Amino acid sequence: MMKHILPVLATLPASGLAAPLPPLACHGDTPDWALTLAEETAQFTFQRESQMTIPHQTSAEGRDWPKAVTLISRNDTAIVIIDNLACNEAPYTVHVLTQRGQTPILLTGCCTAME
Repeated sequence: MMKHILPVLATLPASGLAAPLPPLACHGDTPDWALTLAEETAQFTFQRESQMTIPHQTSAEGRDWPKAVTLISRNDTAIVIIDNLACNEAPYTVHVLTQRGQTPILLTGCCTAME
């Protein structure tokens, strides 16, 4: 399923991004996962660690938020949706859609800007 969605997202223009995201550190519990996002790369840890590239970022049509980020590696893909809604003590809420085999997985959590 994700392998069909990602080519469509890959055709979206990066110019839809109103303002670039700062480098972010994201995480979630139950299940535990972690994600760091830099300008063009990401590290995603969920059941295994993946070094990923960020080929595209965009914002919702006509809005600054939420932002969508496409992640691709040799073995994994993910779509990350980040919103500027507070999440516990963090300033951003995050949703990660990925898969293991044919099983889609939706992870939720919080992000903070890295310094």
